[in-house]
Amino acid sequence: MALSRTVELLPVERSRDGEAVFSAPRTSDETLVAEISCDQSFELFCHRFQTDHLLVLRGAIDLVVLQNRRLRYIPLREDEATWARIPPGVPHGAINRGRTPALLVNAVLRHGPTDPRDYRPLPVPAGLHSRLHSFCSPEMTCWLSWLRPSWR
Repeated sequence: MALSRTVELLPVERSRDGEAVFSAPRTSDETLVAEISCDQSFELFCHRFQTDHLLVLRGAIDLVVLQNRRLRYIPLREDEATWARIPPGVPHGAINRGRTPALLVNAVLRHGPTDPRDYRPLPVPAGLHSRLHSFCSPEMTCWLSWLRPSWR
């Protein structure tokens, strides 16, 4: 079965046990914790052989995806727990328009070998610069920063 090239939003399955609330984990080959800063520049990334499953734990972000030659903005917030499933081949990044860093988890599902190009930023297509800049105010910045020491 071929993988979809459309970003999907999936509800978080939760259960309560006393005062604790538990969320069902996503099937993954690797789980990363990421921090999205408020003070960096926007970058797009495209993974060839991995599906990202993103869930905001603290704060809020606007997930930016490039699909069908258009930028799509998907708001993700801690108080509206939703998994964003980003399939292979979909350029994506994030914008943190808040005043504090956002914290999220990425449950990575691998479909093949890791490619070093997957973690190099892609240029935003020239025809989409004005749309991106109209979405980002001059004083805010946009960037996705995975907390993975081996990539720094």
